[in-house]
Amino acid sequence: MQRRYNDQGKAASAQEPQRRGRVRRAVHAGSWYAGDGEDLLADVQQLLGAEYAEGATPDASLKAVIAPHAGLRYSGGVAAGVYARFDVHHVQRIFMLGPSHHAYIEGCGLPREDVVAYQTPMGNLPLDLPVLAQLRKSGCFSALPMSIDEAEHSLELQLPFLATLLLGGRCHPQKPAVTLIPILVGQVSPKDEATYGQLLAPYLEAEGSIFVVSSDFCHWGAQFGYMTLGDPKLAKTYVNGPYPENAAIEGLDREGMNLIAAQNGKGFRDYLAREGNTICGRHPILVFLEILQRTSSKMGVDFVKYAQSSAMPGAGPPTKSSVSYACARCLPVKGKPLTGVEDVFMQAR
Repeated sequence: MQRRYNDQGKAASAQEPQRRGRVRRAVHAGSWYAGDGEDLLADVQQLLGAEYAEGATPDASLKAVIAPHAGLRYSGGVAAGVYARFDVHHVQRIFMLGPSHHAYIEGCGLPREDVVAYQTPMGNLPLDLPVLAQLRKSGCFSALPMSIDEAEHSLELQLPFLATLLLGGRCHPQKPAVTLIPILVGQVSPKDEATYGQLLAPYLEAEGSIFVVSSDFCHWGAQFGYMTLGDPKLAKTYVNGPYPENAAIEGLDREGMNLIAAQNGKGFRDYLAREGNTICGRHPILVFLEILQRTSSKMGVDFVKYAQSSAMPGAGPPTKSSVSYACARCLPVKGKPLTGVEDVFMQAR
């Protein structure tokens, strides 16, 4: 039985007031992750619990994460590496950048104006309607048809973790609901990426904002028509296999990850052009790197975990199919506090 939860993580009644408007359905629930609220809560809490047991702690200074978006059983253990560091007591709004896998989108797209929330099996997560309206006024965003919004999984696969943290009882009972600003990144040029970086940088610096950048890494093997290998000497996770290709695939990914950590957008673009690595969230990552170039406070990016589907127990050699998953966190460099930009939100209210 599916249950709906309110923003304190308690089962909500049918009489509970709802925001007027449309709700994007959790269409991948029941296949990519559990469709039952209690089952999903237990699944994600187990993943987060493993990270807490390893020493991960919530960090109020966390400003952004890169997290994968495969089915929970494949990439959930990696995504938990950064979500275990969310301090929900200090989060007010979450900007989400994800790639469009199936639909052609010119530039970036936002949910339609009549969409007020994103559904999860644990309850609805409200959208930040004033901030979305402010972004629409820039003229830089298209409106996503609901069919495209619902078909895309890159943002939806972040919601099980966000719903667990926000609706699963970790928030203070009196804390206002945390709101989402979903942004689907389509076909963008380097100039476009710079434009979006300039537009979004003040939001990253504002107190209470956090960015989630959704991306898997290399899609390797015959199924994807891509079998370029990197330098196995760069591997850290799969130095000893299980297959020889695992270390070389990791070497390919690590080269790109090192450029991301160095916040070298040009170098990352050149790497993609040279190696053709099939990183599906390359454009959201590049928009994020452009944001970091335009913040007044120095930020640091470091990768936390890395895994490959072909290295999972029972998986066959990667020659047929292997998808890489990585997660990273972004924090202000110590001694360089954020400026606390708030005027951008005052204008949105």
